[in-house]
Amino acid sequence: MLKIGDSIGLIACSNGKSQAERPLIEALKTKLNHQFGIQTIEASTLYQKPSSLFSGTKQERSNALMKLYMDSTVKMIFDLSGGDVANELLPLLDFNCIQKSNKPFVGYSDLTVLINAIFHKTGVPGYNYQLLNLVGKEADLQEEYFSQVFIENKSVGINLTWGTVDKIALDESLIGGNIRCLLKLAGTPFLPSVKGTWLLLEARSGDITTISSYFAQLEQIGYLEDCNGLLLGEFTELKEKQQLYQLKELILSYMSHYSFLVAQTEEVGHSSISKPIFIGTRSKAL
Repeated sequence: MLKIGDSIGLIACSNGKSQAERPLIEALKTKLNHQFGIQTIEASTLYQKPSSLFSGTKQERSNALMKLYMDSTVKMIFDLSGGDVANELLPLLDFNCIQKSNKPFVGYSDLTVLINAIFHKTGVPGYNYQLLNLVGKEADLQEEYFSQVFIENKSVGINLTWGTVDKIALDESLIGGNIRCLLKLAGTPFLPSVKGTWLLLEARSGDITTISSYFAQLEQIGYLEDCNGLLLGEFTELKEKQQLYQLKELILSYMSHYSFLVAQTEEVGHSSISKPIFIGTRSKAL
């Protein structure tokens, strides 16, 4: 997928990165160059503007993203942000241009809205992944993941902790990501169909009452009825509050009404061990 000499774009479409994170991002750029031979092109909307949490207005951020799509030297786009405001860009994007460029968009958390909207509107797949993991606590492990997925164009195996299956065979597609952010697309023209697919769901924040409300909304928009299965990632706050057993009970209660399969893993989410997960259509086993 990527090879020595290729360039990737770095951007923050959601909350801007703070100036305090600049040394970490510079270390990331150095590692990509020295270890993988990958060049980086930094968007103008990466860091927070003075006295602001935003890297730019929604128009400035959408323009910066489209500039990366239109740059023929950029092979993939990696969003380093997360937060709350990625959905501001959706009505401003040129999906015809994105489709023609056929570049994967990579991000996690709030970027769930862009990854899934882009796939729905264009058929161009993306990845649920935070590139800054390459310079995080599990850097050595993440180097292996990055090389395997983005250099060798292979999927990484996912170890499952519980579920109704021993492994996941994705014959059609996988959509989703952060559950809170995916639900921002509900009622909009940017929400992909889940019919015949596996649905990835994870969450950094939210106790069991919050997560229960999200699942109620998923049911009410028809997602639990239509999906083939749920791939549950890390639910950070539930784990911290020792409420994971209540999540399991919640899932089992829905399974009594619907026929979807379930698999759960700790290797997808917001932690430093999280693996890159393909979002889109591809016949591949995890």
